[in-house]
Amino acid sequence: MIVAKAPTTAWRIIEGEAVILSMETKVLRGLNPVGSRVWELIDGRRDVEEIIEEIVQEFDVAAAEAGRDVMGFIQELLDRGLVTSVG
Repeated sequence: MIVAKAPTTAWRIIEGEAVILSMETKVLRGLNPVGSRVWELIDGRRDVEEIIEEIVQEFDVAAAEAGRDVMGFIQELLDRGLVTSVG
């Protein structure tokens, strides 16, 4: 699955952490460092497996744990309309 940031989402990286604003709901969210890196990697070209591989390399975490956490986080982003599935 490939996901992209929703066009109705504004975001910035501030001191290494992402801050996301949903233009539809006007809700502002701050992400921790791992969530921020996942957010940065969501570009509409990488599939979720590639994002998981990058997280495993950068954060020295087990592949199974990273997979579970990244998939859960991406599902939450999809449920909130902050990202969309593009393939």
